[in-house]
Amino acid sequence: MKRNRIIIFLTLLLLILTVTAVLAAPLPAAMVSGITVTHQETGIVDYYPLNTDAASELLQGLSGTRQDHVPVDLVAEFDMTLHTKVLATRNYTISASVDEALYVQRSGWRLFRSLIPDFFYTHPAFERIYPYASSPALRITGLDEPFHPKIDQQEWVYQRWDGSWTETMAVQVPSSDLDRIDLSVETLPVMTASDTSLHLDLDPYPDQVVLQVTDPAGRLRYDGMLEESDLPVFPYNGRHEYHLDLLWTDGQQPYRGSYSASFALQMDLSAAFEVPGPNAVQGEMLIFRARHIPEGAIPVFQHSLSDHTIFYPLEDGYAAYIPTHYGTAPGEYALYFGLEGGPLEEASLTLVPRDFHIQYLTISTVVEAATRNEEAAAMTARYFTPSRDHSSPERYYTEPFVIPVLGRLTTEFGETRYVNNAPTSYRHSGLDIAAPTGTPVAATNRGKVVLAMDLITQGKTVVIDHGQGLFSVYFHMDELKTTANRIVERGEVIGTVGTTGFSTGPHLHFTMSYFRHNLEPGHFLAGEPITYQNATHYLSPSD
Repeated sequence: MKRNRIIIFLTLLLLILTVTAVLAAPLPAAMVSGITVTHQETGIVDYYPLNTDAASELLQGLSGTRQDHVPVDLVAEFDMTLHTKVLATRNYTISASVDEALYVQRSGWRLFRSLIPDFFYTHPAFERIYPYASSPALRITGLDEPFHPKIDQQEWVYQRWDGSWTETMAVQVPSSDLDRIDLSVETLPVMTASDTSLHLDLDPYPDQVVLQVTDPAGRLRYDGMLEESDLPVFPYNGRHEYHLDLLWTDGQQPYRGSYSASFALQMDLSAAFEVPGPNAVQGEMLIFRARHIPEGAIPVFQHSLSDHTIFYPLEDGYAAYIPTHYGTAPGEYALYFGLEGGPLEEASLTLVPRDFHIQYLTISTVVEAATRNEEAAAMTARYFTPSRDHSSPERYYTEPFVIPVLGRLTTEFGETRYVNNAPTSYRHSGLDIAAPTGTPVAATNRGKVVLAMDLITQGKTVVIDHGQGLFSVYFHMDELKTTANRIVERGEVIGTVGTTGFSTGPHLHFTMSYFRHNLEPGHFLAGEPITYQNATHYLSPSD
């Protein structure tokens, strides 16, 4: 009995030693069928069949020198299962460090450093050893949830540790974001506050970003290089289309690539109002803006500054213009605004009086008789006066206004005049700018010429409609360089300085008006009234 026990014990011990020897013995390459690899960081699992050559290279990599511990400066870790054709699977942990070392630990066995790690450096299963093997995930942040633009075109290559360049897999989306993406429908991010910002988020960041943004009306809002990671946002309700071209070109980096990507952004902003004030000066054009108005809603702006209010479409809403001039009484004005059918908000405006000058003008009796008579008045009433009665509902201009001619200011806006010591019944409607005869006169902004003719009192005259009730007027020119019904561009020459009509010398009389209501031109040209005190700064020719 005792002998039998000894025999059984020895048999079991021999079996254990045999199995251990088999498990520890190197496998023949022909017995390896493939590997399953799990990237520990992403959790992505892939199976790769191996031919005999690849299996041989793998088995060489699974040998090396023993180590006491895994370094802390790892760049990637993998779980690998080696599949055989007959024997049980073998499980390993594969670790790569920043110094390009490769560590292998078989389950239940000691750690060692691979002496021939070429298989792990080059096989697709271990691409993520390289920090830039995966093309960067393009993500837009700033809203409650980040989102991923559609990648229309992508190229990405990275450099391996052996110096070779390899084309990589498609753009990777983090698994934490995949759960939020419904690939069956288009996801349209919505922005509900204009002060929210969008950020371009990806690593590594491109060396060059070219952006195009188109607004809901199809207008190109941005077209050019993006200097920082913040994306421009335009506060107009509706669908905005963004297109991005990204380039990685730095020759010192172990990666190169290009993306072409696009996404749509829905702006859904609440109604907002911009009220003029709280202070304004006589002669200033006041503008009330209603933005982000819901479809079918009608804005309201009530006041006593003028007889009626006209709303014009302006970008994402409407604008109403309220002219003030020398006849508008200074004082406090109540303003009421909102949407029709709803409660109105209230604001106040203080119109500050302006100290208008008095001018004493001496003119020859011959010129006065020839230019201030019944025929001249009839011509003015027939041609000039009605030229500002009708305006295009659309704005012709998009850029700031320019000064039509440089020279010396001889008369301010709103001055009371005495001609040959006799008081006049009118106020000066614009600016008189003296300049040599023949000096080119430029259109102050883009618009349609509605009058271009020689008038008895005003001389050779041009009137330009800039749209939405705004006009510019040019008197006393020597030559006309444009004709009626033409669209002229900002800065285009429309005539030359002269002294035609009721004039004492070569100069341009320049007026800005809202329909027939004359306005201080300086508010358009310089952002403030142009006066004798500041005229040199704004109107003097530069050296």
